[in-house]
Amino acid sequence: MRTCFENRFALGFVAVAVISSGCAGSTTAAKKPVDLSPASLYPLRPAAAWSYDVDSGDGDSVLAVARVTRSEGDLVEVATGSEGAIGYIVHDDGITRASNGSYLLKAPIAAGASWSSGQDTTAHVLALGVSLITAAGPFSDCVSVQEDNTGTGQRVTTTYCPGVGPAQVVSEMEVRGQQLRVIAKLRGYTLE
Repeated sequence: MRTCFENRFALGFVAVAVISSGCAGSTTAAKKPVDLSPASLYPLRPAAAWSYDVDSGDGDSVLAVARVTRSEGDLVEVATGSEGAIGYIVHDDGITRASNGSYLLKAPIAAGASWSSGQDTTAHVLALGVSLITAAGPFSDCVSVQEDNTGTGQRVTTTYCPGVGPAQVVSEMEVRGQQLRVIAKLRGYTLE
């Protein structure tokens, strides 16, 4: 024979179980798949612009700006200050450099994917789902792509964020026995 306390405990347990099972049966909104297409990772739209804080390790950072200056059909040119414009061609399967046809980004963007990215240069997806905090804000679901040039020893790791573009670029190279590292972090951007 149960005591009054045992009955209340059993009823309370049943009530909690019923409420919990009601919650367990409820559905939450499914997370929308992240667009990791090259066009999303580097949205080369007319008048798009990105500004970066560039730190070369000497304690002083400088401002650098990249902007789309020309967009005709699949050809897009991005000016980066006094260095002139870099031409890109947007394809269904990726973004290539207009100068030599090498891929900057090549679909599918997936863990372990790699492609030729120029003379003596191979690019590979270093990481997916990267989170990054910049002056332009926090970003998630980003992709880090590393390009290694065997001829020069240069390594460039670019973190692309969906719907934003390159949010961080880290360039590394050994010069006269000294390792140089330059980091450009996104300060702001506009895609309109």
